[in-house]
Amino acid sequence: MAVYRFAYIAALAAAVVFSQAYAGHLSSVILISLLILPLFSLVFTFAAKAAFSFKFDISEDTVEKNKSLKVRIFIKNRFLFPSSTTYIKASMPGFSEKKDARLIFSLAPFQAKNLNLTYTAEYRGEYDISFDTVYFYDYLKLFRLRKELGLHKKITVTPRIIDITAVGGTVTAGDEENDKQSLNSVKGERSFTRKYAEGDDVRNIHWKLSAKQDDYMVWQNAENLSSRAVIVCDLISRGETDKEKAAYTDAVLESALAVALYNLKNDCGSLISFYDADKGRSTDINTEHLSHLYGAAYKTATVRNYNGEPSYYSVCKQHFTDSTQSTAVLITPHGDHKLAKLAEELAAVSEVKILLLGEAEKGVQRYLETLRNVAAAELDPFDIDAGIGDAVRKLYGKF
Repeated sequence: MAVYRFAYIAALAAAVVFSQAYAGHLSSVILISLLILPLFSLVFTFAAKAAFSFKFDISEDTVEKNKSLKVRIFIKNRFLFPSSTTYIKASMPGFSEKKDARLIFSLAPFQAKNLNLTYTAEYRGEYDISFDTVYFYDYLKLFRLRKELGLHKKITVTPRIIDITAVGGTVTAGDEENDKQSLNSVKGERSFTRKYAEGDDVRNIHWKLSAKQDDYMVWQNAENLSSRAVIVCDLISRGETDKEKAAYTDAVLESALAVALYNLKNDCGSLISFYDADKGRSTDINTEHLSHLYGAAYKTATVRNYNGEPSYYSVCKQHFTDSTQSTAVLITPHGDHKLAKLAEELAAVSEVKILLLGEAEKGVQRYLETLRNVAAAELDPFDIDAGIGDAVRKLYGKF
């Protein structure tokens, strides 16, 4: 805009010089025109500012981490004249700071326009997408008028449910699995699919999915789950920066969901447990159907890490007693000697599986390997996609 202003000032100065050097009708017309044109341009811009209408919408208010969200803004010019250059300032949710986006456009008289953006969340959480301000430039690009929009919507970004048994590698549980809501009139709710095994009822074959997989796939019913695991998530803060802390917490929760899905596909129900610092109490989520996993993902979307009490040791001890028959699955970024002591105590009453996000302190991993009923695996919290499959298979002796 500074360039246009400089050009206008130069033209106005030239008109003044021209009118003095060549006094006459033409020079006067040129000078007067240059003086009044900005006023007319400004008046038209004020009218356009009042005549424009704005609305916006999002494709969904809940989206899984790393999946694109569509953001649409609807604009209409109700003015008799076309608009000059207009741009909208949008604030997209970032973890530690907002990311601004600018949408530049112009509209013909009575024209409507839809502008589309896509957003992909890097971390789970609750964020605010907003269109804060629109700026109108006059036709000469000398003035800029500002209008506050105040349009905003909240979105919830959930952790991913990673299926380590998927064909072709580690992927998020997909749409084929979402057919879970169909009902089996004989055996109750269908919760997920697995490969056909000898003795399975042919009425449970998922024909559509079988055609795509080149293998027979059958529904697995939740009522047939033969065992149970308690997955305890360690949300005690780890990391130096806010982004590192978010990465650790996301990795803990996504690992828990991946283990729970793996258990379901192997006839085992799970209870996912974590301490909710905002509520001041532990939260336990049973996952006996795939639909429960999606519910768990939503419930863990906004849970945060914390410092201080209760300790991970005390949270785990709440679940396991001398009479406990459940498998203990511990997911933690703290591979210290307290974890080794906890594993030793729990191994006396339960089978223990430890998924360690990061490297254990010196001697801890070696000590865990000596304990009976204990299996441990390490996983890079900043790249769980690359290692979650091998880590879970190692815990369950499938590696």
